[in-house]
Amino acid sequence: MLRNAMRLFSVIVGVSFSWAHPALAEDKSANSESLKCEGIRELKALVEKQQSILAQNNAYAVNLTELLAAGYMPAACPDGSRASVSGSNFVGGCHFTYGLVYVVNNPQTGDFAFETVALGVDGTPSEGMELYITRIVSRYHDFIESYMYHNGVYSDVDLNACSQAR
Repeated sequence: MLRNAMRLFSVIVGVSFSWAHPALAEDKSANSESLKCEGIRELKALVEKQQSILAQNNAYAVNLTELLAAGYMPAACPDGSRASVSGSNFVGGCHFTYGLVYVVNNPQTGDFAFETVALGVDGTPSEGMELYITRIVSRYHDFIESYMYHNGVYSDVDLNACSQAR
């Protein structure tokens, strides 16, 4: 009797894990983490492009048109589609729209700053995610801050947490 009960138990456990495996693959926290990394990689690329523009022109690009002309373009989805955007200061990637929040250029005082944002697209798994990077360069500071809001909850973001591979 005990042997039959154990056999039945092992069958139930095996069937449970076969059902649970697809559910584990769709775990929202893992999906959220990969989406966060997508946003971080694309924002880091935007920051790097702004840094190269500053080095060449002694000023940051003040709008997205200048960044696009300099070669910045976030990756599209594997099927080639992009998130639709509203506004000229945003460009669509796969799961986010990317843009500039503000830019400060003051070569006379040596103060330069900008903030960039990745906004999750409504109706997609990235909905409710907002990632920000603020970059300040001056005679006194060389500062970068990164943070996010996920459904209104604030957290700091480690820009080195995600690999550069796409």
